[in-house]
Amino acid sequence: MYGKDILRISRRALLATTGAALAAGPLATALHVPKAFAQPKTLRIAAGEADGATGTLDPALSTADPDAARINLVFERLVVLDDTFSAAPQLATSWESNATGDEWTFKLQEGVKFHDGEPFSAKHVVYTFKRLLDPKTASPGASSMAAIDPAAITAVDDLTVRFKLKAATVEFPALIANRFTYILREGQPESELRTSGIGTGPFKVQKFVPGDDVSTYVKNESYWRAGLPKVDVVELRAIPEESARIAAIQSGQIDLCWDLGRAGVEELQKNPDVKVVTTRAPFVLTLSCWADTPPFDDVRVRQAMKYVVDREQMLQLVLRGLGNIGDDNPVAPWVQYALKTEPRARDVEKAKALLAEAGHPDGIDVELFTSETTPGFIEMATLYQAMASEAGIRVKLTKAPSSDYWSAVWLKQPFVCSSWSGRGADDALAAPYLSTSDWNETHWKRPEFDAFITEARATTDVAKRTELYQKAQQLLRDDGGAIISVFPDALGAVRANVSGWKLHPQQSTKDFSEVSIG
Repeated sequence: MYGKDILRISRRALLATTGAALAAGPLATALHVPKAFAQPKTLRIAAGEADGATGTLDPALSTADPDAARINLVFERLVVLDDTFSAAPQLATSWESNATGDEWTFKLQEGVKFHDGEPFSAKHVVYTFKRLLDPKTASPGASSMAAIDPAAITAVDDLTVRFKLKAATVEFPALIANRFTYILREGQPESELRTSGIGTGPFKVQKFVPGDDVSTYVKNESYWRAGLPKVDVVELRAIPEESARIAAIQSGQIDLCWDLGRAGVEELQKNPDVKVVTTRAPFVLTLSCWADTPPFDDVRVRQAMKYVVDREQMLQLVLRGLGNIGDDNPVAPWVQYALKTEPRARDVEKAKALLAEAGHPDGIDVELFTSETTPGFIEMATLYQAMASEAGIRVKLTKAPSSDYWSAVWLKQPFVCSSWSGRGADDALAAPYLSTSDWNETHWKRPEFDAFITEARATTDVAKRTELYQKAQQLLRDDGGAIISVFPDALGAVRANVSGWKLHPQQSTKDFSEVSIG
């Protein structure tokens, strides 16, 4: 019980205790408010995007940052990725595969319960993955896990689950550590999953109404990790504009936020009541064009658009140096299997020559959609417009609203600013660029690229697997429709009295269980 009700109860308790003390006279014990009536500790979080009426608590349908924040409060996965993008246990304790990598067995945590008291067991894992892969669910994450045979997911016993795969996948534990695989409670009606999901996580849903600015979550008193969580209530607030988030944390209206731009961080660093939190991340900022739509359907045009970029300037002017240079490859250089190349140098004359060869001696006119939905989008688009103009690439900028950018613009316009959460090599390549991916934002489809990924997933030899992933990256770098010039560091902020929180380089992973308020 929280809010006005608890205040009314506390006042009644206070009056009763005070009356008793007065009646007892000078020898009465000191006034004491019972612990049960203490004011709850509330953590106020600002999410970066407005999700409007499309928001959900259903992990299978999660696509936006506020979705990820909500889901991380309520649900947990078998496996998570650590800071180095290596698989680490959560609801699973261990796993092993057969010699060929096409059968995986997971042992599960004992003593875990769902929010309604139902014991967590293998049947819930089976249900979750079968539902996720069911075409009726229409999950955008299903295509990236197509190797799983849904008919061959079995509960060996209550604490053991086995996956049989259609194709060998030696990185399977990391593959399922994604935003769609949070474990649901079997038996909860489908109609409830969007707004009142029952999970095993540190917080329970108190109120979530899609479209409302604030959703509320309360402490799971039976959480299986001892001593956690450390706050009683979490309020998740939709504040799409960065300037508004900065103002809110400066003034103390919120306690924690992320997705901050560089100018905003410089401002916050001057405030003694705020702490800036940062970590290196393989987070991708990209300009993405449809490779099947003129003028982008000519590889020479796509290459010209890449040659106009001064990557060092992008790093300094868009990110204020807080990040790393990219080379049109979504796998960051420090991630396992990365192709390490010398970043493409700016060459305006080469860009002009490529355009002329493609039949555009007088240049091209393109429209680039951008938004304030992600920090850096506006700056990146504006700087690209200036750089491209020198080669005769005339860029018209169209600024779209933050509130529905991901639903009304992304995947619907042929040239857009986009971003991707930090990922391991396979997911970074597969989710946006496999021919079969629901999120193929560049419409770039190459059978040889798909074959490299498929073969890499089945290759047990690490050196050979690395070679295959790197061949895929080289092809994408040279031929694809993604202009990836920088990897921004993850930036966030907390009030000075907040401790126990750090940014994860996989943006969709957020853990608030150890956050405390002093």
